[in-house]
Amino acid sequence: MRFRINKYIFPLVFFGLFYAGCAALPTRFTPLPVLKDPAFYLEASIKKARTINNVSGYAKLKISAGGKTSTSRNVFFVSRPDLIRIEILGFLSRPALFFTADSMSFSIYVIANNVFCRGEPTAENVQRIIGMRLALREVVLSFMGEPPLVDCTHKKISYRQDKNQYLFTIASKAGNQLVWIDPLTGTITGYTLYEHASPLYRYVFSNFQNFDGRLFPLKIDIHHYTNTTDATLEFDSISFEPISPELFIMDVPTGATIIGIEELGLRQ
Repeated sequence: MRFRINKYIFPLVFFGLFYAGCAALPTRFTPLPVLKDPAFYLEASIKKARTINNVSGYAKLKISAGGKTSTSRNVFFVSRPDLIRIEILGFLSRPALFFTADSMSFSIYVIANNVFCRGEPTAENVQRIIGMRLALREVVLSFMGEPPLVDCTHKKISYRQDKNQYLFTIASKAGNQLVWIDPLTGTITGYTLYEHASPLYRYVFSNFQNFDGRLFPLKIDIHHYTNTTDATLEFDSISFEPISPELFIMDVPTGATIIGIEELGLRQ
């Protein structure tokens, strides 16, 4: 059997192979300016991220762990350094659960069951609630659009270009910290913490919006390597107005059953 080959086949095949070859080529990025003082540049970006002291608004939180995903809509209030209040919304956007915490303790109130839970603000107890082992400080900073950087003083700092961003490495015996910075805005877009040689968790900050001259990421993705848990925080509205400290105090409701945080078990 003889096949007749259309005269247009060869040009089309050649174009397809050429396009595939081009697609496989690595993308070239314009070299970024050499930093005369990398430590000063990094410190300036960290200071910019730390100018916010109060954040409140509406946010959606999605948590994926153990093959299961849960999503909640939340009203939240956070104040530096360790105050947080979250109201998880249920049917008809009515509060279904209240959560408050500071450096000394945290409280949870489940309205439907009239159950009030108390505990210490440890990373293990945070895991009982969200399935991700994070310190309270790390949770608060997440709602502030800031990575939980460990003190960089007297640490060895180096940098290189990673695609179109600066990538800083803060080295120490306990483990390295990697910080990605957008050179156009000086904002931190990514962060990874290593515990010795193993990655502990990774943050990605995106969808930055300008609020009266202040850039804030409206989407934050967190991946915890140890718990193999992913969390995505997406903000629907934001306010940077001062928050009354009284908002973070929650008394035991009348007739509520009081339990300890240990009774909740650990979420995986």
